[in-house]
Amino acid sequence: MRETRASSAKFNIQLHMPRIVRFVVIVLAVALLLGGVLLAVRGCSRRASTVGDGGIAISGANPAAEYYAMQGVFVAFDGSYARAYDAKRGELLWERSPDGSQGYQCAASDALLALYKANSLYVYDASGNVSFSTTTEQTITGVAAGVSRVAIRYQDDSIQIIDSTGKPVESIANTEGQVMDFGLYSGSDLMWVLRLDPDGIQPKSILDIHQPGKLLIAGYSTTEQLYYQPLMSGNSIYIVGTRTIDVRSTVDTSESSVLVYGWTLRDSYAGETLSILLTLTQQGGGATALRVVTDGKVSDLRMHAGCTDLVLGKEAVYGFAGQTLYAVPLSGGRTVSYSMPYAVESVLCKLSGGKVLLSGEGGVHLVTLP
Repeated sequence: MRETRASSAKFNIQLHMPRIVRFVVIVLAVALLLGGVLLAVRGCSRRASTVGDGGIAISGANPAAEYYAMQGVFVAFDGSYARAYDAKRGELLWERSPDGSQGYQCAASDALLALYKANSLYVYDASGNVSFSTTTEQTITGVAAGVSRVAIRYQDDSIQIIDSTGKPVESIANTEGQVMDFGLYSGSDLMWVLRLDPDGIQPKSILDIHQPGKLLIAGYSTTEQLYYQPLMSGNSIYIVGTRTIDVRSTVDTSESSVLVYGWTLRDSYAGETLSILLTLTQQGGGATALRVVTDGKVSDLRMHAGCTDLVLGKEAVYGFAGQTLYAVPLSGGRTVSYSMPYAVESVLCKLSGGKVLLSGEGGVHLVTLP
């Protein structure tokens, strides 16, 4: 009797085995299909911005526009309208224009965006809200934006600082030389003014650091070289010149210098410390010789030939050559190359979080560097 039941059970299992197998196969197929659909949906919603897939194509963005990085957004400016896009997804968030006419110029910081023309100035925050607008007595020749203030340069080389509510904070008259450049540091509202005094036996470069509303806090000058870019990190000012990078403190008398004669500033990266990228001047725009200065330490690196643009990142120098991206480690390790689906024409803007805006295929792409 037991044998009969056993053989009967065995017989039934064998009889139904094909159906069981087919059922299991169908269940697995459905599970895989659903999993693939979910992955595809998730992939589409995230809109990957990696190098291999070319990043996110920014709809409607013109590579001929000017691009500015702000807090959480990047702005495309065409002389009339400023259009802000989400810095992670590349989606249009808002657009602003004072009156829809052409001829405006733009200045931006992490917090403020300034549009100006003739005697008119309009200032917006990173959400597109109007901070203030004003009509000036003199013609505006330049504007710099900071954390909570803007600086306006007039035809007579005087500079006026206005806070984000439109209230004047300070006016600085030009008493020496010609104003070559000026700006407000994005991490503070300290203002720098770079002047050139051509009188005397030798031209003199002058850099003044102001704390608007208070006295001049630092002044530097030299006849041995021309200063052309002052960078700031923490309490240190890095004054890039044609011969040296002079490092000066805003809180004490400490100072140092790094010889950079024959090298030209190309980019900088502000992390825990400031790193400065220079290229050999005689090699021009397609330089292969790189020099990175960090905390007074000099590292000489080499980039592949043919790069149209360079970007200094946290751990590498990136070079774009056609459809190839090269990454030269700051540690001096092996250069890594990446293929891109289009030829990169230029780097339009450098954003936070290792992201850049690239022009290529007649459009603008948001890409995360590897």
